Amino acid sequence: MKKRFIRISTVDTLRETIEIILHGEERGYNTAAIAIINQDGNFAGVITPNQVALGLLGDYESNEASSDPGNFHRNLENRLSITVDAILSPEQPTVDPETPLATLAKLAGESDLDCIPALFEGRIEGLVFTTDIFKKVAAIALSPDDQGIALGEDYESLESR
Repeated sequence: MKKRFIRISTVDTLRETIEIILHGEERGYNTAAIAIINQDGNFAGVITPNQVALGLLGDYESNEASSDPGNFHRNLENRLSITVDAILSPEQPTVDPETPLATLAKLAGESDLDCIPALFEGRIEGLVFTTDIFKKVAAIALSPDDQGIALGEDYESLESR
């Protein structure tokens, strides 16, 4: 679980969110997922750069009539003032900081989430990224000490290609 992550408010606009993502990357923060906090300081959701991009598009249709770059630009400009809460996914699975790895792996496998927020008493404690879950599960599976799957000659021959 990553305890260091970016948090923003539900009332932040898409423009502000874009700026936070870009500045966060410049400063070395992980911007793959951003925690959203409501006015009471409680967890409201998680947003990714992909969701921000989709939020900017809104219901814009890419077709022959809309092929004018000016139309596309105006659409983006008009949507910059939308607040983050307007594009949050209504269903966001969460876990608590003590959730077992097997439960995390199952939850990550059943969804297409980039991360799963870990909450304690309504407040976000950290983000569990699915890539980290995969690495932990893979390390256990490939561990010879635990009689897990061992990388054999097939892997070594692939590695030398």
